[in-house]
Amino acid sequence: MTGITAVTKDCVMYGHNGYLKVTAVDVGATVGDFQVEWGADQYYPDLHQAMGPVVGTGKITGGFFRLSCTIAEFDYTNLVNVLGDVGADSTGSSEKFGGKALENVSEVTDVKLYGVERNDAKDVMVTIPAAYVEVGSIGFSKTGESTLELTFHGLYAAATPSTLPGYIEIEK
Repeated sequence: MTGITAVTKDCVMYGHNGYLKVTAVDVGATVGDFQVEWGADQYYPDLHQAMGPVVGTGKITGGFFRLSCTIAEFDYTNLVNVLGDVGADSTGSSEKFGGKALENVSEVTDVKLYGVERNDAKDVMVTIPAAYVEVGSIGFSKTGESTLELTFHGLYAAATPSTLPGYIEIEK
């Protein structure tokens, strides 16, 4: 039997201390798990002479790297940084979110998930150099804190348009 070895205990990862910064601004308290989704889109031609994909005929047609979280802290300083598409405005008497004319996409830079580590105390960091933010629903709960779902979708760099727009780094 294989699978578990002497190093298994060191290589298990935990995200219980995870926190997210966007352009060096902490997004605040979060609830639930951080989710990283990543991958490549593969295309294989549907050849009539084969019952399925044929070895050697595939190609990469795209890829994605995204990070999702649910925030529980509704602080203007934290939110103005990530709500560019829908708008944020602070006046003398209130802080308003939404209500912006939908014209240009707002992009953020330097999205980093910190505080994740392996059992051997090695730091794990998730980085998306540039992203657009998908703002999800707000959960106004009777029995718990209100929450806001955010997903950061990695954007490809013009200089490296075939390089996945995010990465996970594990300290040596």
